[in-house]
Amino acid sequence: MGKRVIESPVPFVLRKIFLEKSSGELSIKGEKFEKNLFFSEGNLCFAKTNVLHERLGEVLFKIGKIDQTQFWDIHKLISGQKDKIGKIMVENNFLSQKDLFFGLIYQVRVIALSTFSLTSGEWDFSSLLPDIPEDSQFKIELPGIFVEGVLRFKSLPLFKNNFQKRSFQTKPLSQEINSFLNSEDQNLFKKLSGTPNISVELAAAQTGIADELFWQKLMLFFLLNILEFTVAPVDKEMTKNQEELVALYETMKAKEMDYYELFNLKNTAAFNEIKDVYYQYAKKYHPDRLGETPQSDLKEKANYVFASINKAFEILSNEEKRREYDTKGYKEIQNTDKVSENLIEKANLYYRKAKTLYKLQRFREAASLLEEVVRNDPNKASYYLLLGLSQSNIPNLRRLAEKSFQKVIELEPWNAEPYAALGLLFLSERLEKRAESFFKKALAIDPEHELAKKRLLDLSGASKKQSIFSVFQKKK
Repeated sequence: MGKRVIESPVPFVLRKIFLEKSSGELSIKGEKFEKNLFFSEGNLCFAKTNVLHERLGEVLFKIGKIDQTQFWDIHKLISGQKDKIGKIMVENNFLSQKDLFFGLIYQVRVIALSTFSLTSGEWDFSSLLPDIPEDSQFKIELPGIFVEGVLRFKSLPLFKNNFQKRSFQTKPLSQEINSFLNSEDQNLFKKLSGTPNISVELAAAQTGIADELFWQKLMLFFLLNILEFTVAPVDKEMTKNQEELVALYETMKAKEMDYYELFNLKNTAAFNEIKDVYYQYAKKYHPDRLGETPQSDLKEKANYVFASINKAFEILSNEEKRREYDTKGYKEIQNTDKVSENLIEKANLYYRKAKTLYKLQRFREAASLLEEVVRNDPNKASYYLLLGLSQSNIPNLRRLAEKSFQKVIELEPWNAEPYAALGLLFLSERLEKRAESFFKKALAIDPEHELAKKRLLDLSGASKKQSIFSVFQKKK
């Protein structure tokens, strides 16, 4: 049984044939097509197809080797004939032997290149190479096919998804392979070779080229075997943070920890000390900063721990609440907190409903619900962020959106998302300078923020026009 093209695209089979210098036949079959590619020691030597526009007569007409009258007369010539169409056309002076040779090579390339755009069907490779007449055997080098083929590859998102979280290493570039690359390819390869074993995402940001073009080039280098993907190096600091989070979670579950103990501070600690510890915890234990992890329940544990950290900071950073806490003690405050738990639970329920409404682009309904959410629980940055995003999509509420995003910054100054959101907000108002400043702030916090990087890149190439009208300005 053949392998499915959607799961194992043909270009990667061609790469294997090229690397192993294989000989044999690659057959690809789908509901409405059948193609056969033949290889000798890693070179493409012949191809067949049942696709009409890839047949020899169609190809010869397309490249101007025969005219329209000759094209329509072909079926008369081959009727009842056993000889191949090419030989018949030469014998009837439709074209020269030289033009036939050129046309056959062109046809073989057309068939091979068409396999890059396939997204359905199955393929199978046999190491048995059938007898092919010598006058029909060619020696077409696969690197040349790769150079053109990557531009037609329809499964580029699949390739990207498989490798974007990896690192890569380049290999020595031989003179033979270098001859297939244009100056743009050579310059990019040289740039990538100067940044060994870094993540693909970081390399993409550093090159500054369009995302689709970057991945096409990366795929070309991969097919040519001058670049290979490696497992991204383990982020030791993130792994350590994950381990510490789990340990803290287990401790909190095993015993009641008062807020000072949670922050590992004395009850005489100054506000700046409390704030410093909170920011350290936020950077280490926030659910969105723990990266990818095989532990399915880690996010749940992080949510539990960080909710307690937020609550502790809310109490200890407020002079009046802290005094009450110090007077009444942890247990009594906890009992008092239970009174407001229903409101918090209600806020969380409404927030989930608002997220659904937002996804359905029912922004006004989402904003109305989120206003109720932040009244019931005014201490969650994620609530204000979604509120701001909803308001951003309602022209007469955009000034309120700015306030919502500023509230997120107040609650989570280490979070890049509100800065990026403000950038988008001002960009929609054609206030490019203000938008640019917020995108830069987002990148200062998170250098890998994709949206901020892309928008800054767009702004650097766009003309800076002053907006005449703005929601934030009166009409002049």
